[in-house]
Parts: sequence; structure tokens; C-alpha cells
Amino acid sequence: MKLPPIGSYISTSFIDWPGHVVAVIFTKGCNWRCPFCHNGPLALGVAEELDVGAILDDIERRAAFLDGVVVSGGEPTIHGSLPSLLRRIKGAGLAVKLDTNGSNPSAIGELLNEGLIDAVAMDIKGPWYKYERLTGKAVDVESVKRSVELLKSSSIDVEFRTTYVPHLMDEEDLRMVRRQVEPGRWVIQLVDTRLALDPALVGTASPERARVAEAFPDVPIRG
Repeated sequence: MKLPPIGSYISTSFIDWPGHVVAVIFTKGCNWRCPFCHNGPLALGVAEELDVGAILDDIERRAAFLDGVVVSGGEPTIHGSLPSLLRRIKGAGLAVKLDTNGSNPSAIGELLNEGLIDAVAMDIKGPWYKYERLTGKAVDVESVKRSVELLKSSSIDVEFRTTYVPHLMDEEDLRMVRRQVEPGRWVIQLVDTRLALDPALVGTASPERARVAEAFPDVPIRG
């Protein structure tokens, strides 16, 4: 059975799916090159490839102590073998949360239809008009929009999240993002530039939490 390449693994996490004790699998490779990405080796596909069989064996052995598994990346939906991985996890009686950039609505739709995902965190990089700058690639924004609408109409737990990068966006951009995802649940993440993919961003200032909280008092803020 072919499975996606895995570049990193956390055996136990209390933060990657709030309220759940989970293992976290990070697939290798991404179709975008977001300059503020902090998972460069995974996104570029150069991270050491781990033994996916051993990882799944470990998860199955500890299934009684876990609530679920988060599958992140990179971008998991670029791998056609993703459903096989999720079937194995679901077969262990565990819930699945998918982290995605929303670039592949057909893959998301198939996972929803098969009941292979219980929750999704989808990154909304910024206002639609800035997507190319924020992803480092030419982007089919209409596909991303379809993913948003698909998830908003689903019955699973969905969170939209935006990483606030002051050097690339401002508070008005965040307000535009909010309108793009309403009435979906939305979270702001404060960028950490220490490991940014673009060297020009490394070490640049993160946004001030107090200022962001004042501008968006009803929005959860992380980071």
C-alpha cells in the first residue's frame, strides 16, 4: 500500500488539536512557497523521510491513549495516497484532523465524502488579491475559494486561520480575510520569523499581541 512521504512526527501533542491528545504526522512537500513558512525542509521536500510503517505501528500501539491524529505538512493533499494513510488511522479508531492550504478542493471533497476527516484547519493566507505574493506561486484562487465554501457547508469541525505577517500585510488585509471566511470560525496566528523560508524575513518583528487583540477583540490569537 503506497503512503505519503513523512518528514516529521510528534508522538504526543496537546496543542495541535485543542482539547485533544494527538499524534502529529507531517507529510513532505508543498505546492506553495510562502515566504514566512517555518517548515522549510518539509515544504521543500528535503526533510529526511521517516519510516511511515513504524510511525503507524506506534500510533496503533498507543491508540487507547490518543484522541486522534493531526495530518499536517507541507501540504498533505498534494499526495494521492493521502486517503490510504487516513484509512489506516481511522481503522485504529482514531479521529483525524487535516491541516491544509485549501488548494485542492477535489481532494478535500473526497475525504469528506468518505468520512476520513473529523476536523480541518485551513490556512487563509490573506486577501485573495495578495495570494500570489503570500504564497510565492501563481495560485488558482478560485480553487481556494471552493475549498472554503466546501468546508463551511460541511458538518465537521472547521477552523480558518491566518498568519499575520506585518511585512506582508496590514490590519485592513486581516479585515478583508475575515469577510472572506465569514461566518466560519477564524483565528489569527502571530508570525514567528526565526525560521522563515525567505531569508529577508528572518528576524523581522512579530506583530504586537496587544495591538492585534485591540483591533480584533473577539478573534482568538495564537503565537
